[in-house]
Amino acid sequence: MLSNQTQRKYIAYFIVVLLLTFLPFSVIADSYDVLIGHEDEPAVKGSKFIPYAFYNENTETAIAGTYFAQGYIQPQVNIVTNAFYSTNNSHNFFYYISDLQMPFNDRIFLDVIGFNSEWGELDSYRDGNPDFTHERAGSNDSDKDNFIQSEGSDNLFRLDFRYLLPIGHGKGKPIHKYVVRKNGLLVSGSESGADSWNPLSSGRTFFEFKLFNREQDLKDNANNKVQLKTTAFTLGLEYDNTDYWRNPTHGSKQSILVSRDWGMNDEDGAPWTTIEAEYSKFFSLGESSSAYQRVIAFNAWWIDTPTWDDSSTYNGKEIFHRPPTYQGATLGGLDRQRAFPSARFNDRSAVNYSLEYRHMNKWNPFPKIPLIKSLRIPWWQWVGFVEAGRVNDEWDMDELHNDMKWTVGGGVRIMVEGVIVRIDMGTSEEDTGLQMFIGQTF
Repeated sequence: MLSNQTQRKYIAYFIVVLLLTFLPFSVIADSYDVLIGHEDEPAVKGSKFIPYAFYNENTETAIAGTYFAQGYIQPQVNIVTNAFYSTNNSHNFFYYISDLQMPFNDRIFLDVIGFNSEWGELDSYRDGNPDFTHERAGSNDSDKDNFIQSEGSDNLFRLDFRYLLPIGHGKGKPIHKYVVRKNGLLVSGSESGADSWNPLSSGRTFFEFKLFNREQDLKDNANNKVQLKTTAFTLGLEYDNTDYWRNPTHGSKQSILVSRDWGMNDEDGAPWTTIEAEYSKFFSLGESSSAYQRVIAFNAWWIDTPTWDDSSTYNGKEIFHRPPTYQGATLGGLDRQRAFPSARFNDRSAVNYSLEYRHMNKWNPFPKIPLIKSLRIPWWQWVGFVEAGRVNDEWDMDELHNDMKWTVGGGVRIMVEGVIVRIDMGTSEEDTGLQMFIGQTF
C-alpha cells in the first residue's frame, strides 16, 4: 500500500501529464470562456512557451506548443495561443486575446477569439447517414452512431465587445481592482458584487455585442462535400453579481442573449434567430481542514430558435431558417453535457442544468514539480458535477423536462499563469468523455 504522500505525488504527476498532453487539443473546441474588464492586483507581466507532443485517435501523433502572456499591450490583457501539427495532416492554430480596453471609451472592452484548423477526422451530427434514414440526427432520441464522419476545415473568428454600465460596482474606474492572496483567495473588501441583488448598488452590468463567423468545409467518406457556414451577431445584457468573476464563492450571474444571422453571407441565404437565457448561483460552504474554500455552484440555461419552422426557397429547394448543427440549441462538449461529443444533440430548443461542488485544496504540489515549477500555479480545485438537459423540436417546457439526458463526473481546475485550465471527465448512459478548456464552466 502506497503512503498518502506517495499517492499524492502520483496524483500530482498524473494531473501534470493530463495538462501538458491534452490541453492543446482542448483549446481548439467551439466554445470559449470570456474574461472581460477585470484586473487582479498586483498585476504581473510575463510570458511562457510550452512545447510538447501528444497522441489521440483523431489526430494521431502531433507536435505542438502553447504560449501564455499576461500584462502586455495593457496590464489587464491576457493572451493565449496554441498550435499543433499531426501525422494525419490535422493542424490547428488557436488564439485568444482578452480584456483589451478601447482607447476611445474606457468602459468598452474587447476579446478577440479564433482558430484555423484542418481535420483528418471530424464527426458531424447531421442528417445524411444512410443507416439512419428515418431518424433526425442530433435529436434527443437519436442513435449515438447517427453522424457523418468527415474530413475538412473548421475556422472561427469572433469579436466580443462589452460596455460596462456606470452602476453598482461599475461606478468609478471601469477596471475593478481585486486583491488576492498567494493562495488565490480574495481579500475581503475587494469584491465586485454579491452585496445584494440590486444592479444599481451591487455587481457589474454589461451590455454585450458579439460578431462572429464560423465555417466548416467538410467532405465525407463518399466524397460528398458540404459547407456549414454562419455569420452572425449577438446582443445581450449580463448582470454579474458575484464576489469574484474568476472564482466565485457567493452571489449570482444572469444574462439574456439574442443572436441573429441575416443569411447575407451564406450560399442559401437562410437567416436564423436564437434567444437564450442563463442563470448561475454560488453558495460558500467555507473553509475545511483540507480546503481553503468550498463552493456549491448551480447553473441553468434555456434556448429557443423562433425561426425554426420558417423557410424559403433556394434553387427550387425548401431551406429552413435554422443555425448550423454546431450553433444554437446544442448539448455536448465543453460546457453542457460533458460526457457527450461536441453538439451531439442539436435541435430547435434546449435546457440544461448543472450542479458543481468546487473544493480548493490547501495542498498544492505544483510549485515543487521540476517539470512545471517555473509556471505560476497558485491554486487548484477538485470538482464534482452532475448535469441534466435535453433538446426538443419545439419550445415545450413539459417536454424539455421529460426523458432528460444526464452526465455525472469530476475534474480539476488549475490556475496557470493567470488562466484557469479545466479538465473534466463525465459519464452518461451513452458515453464517457474528457473535456478540457480554459475558464470555469460557468
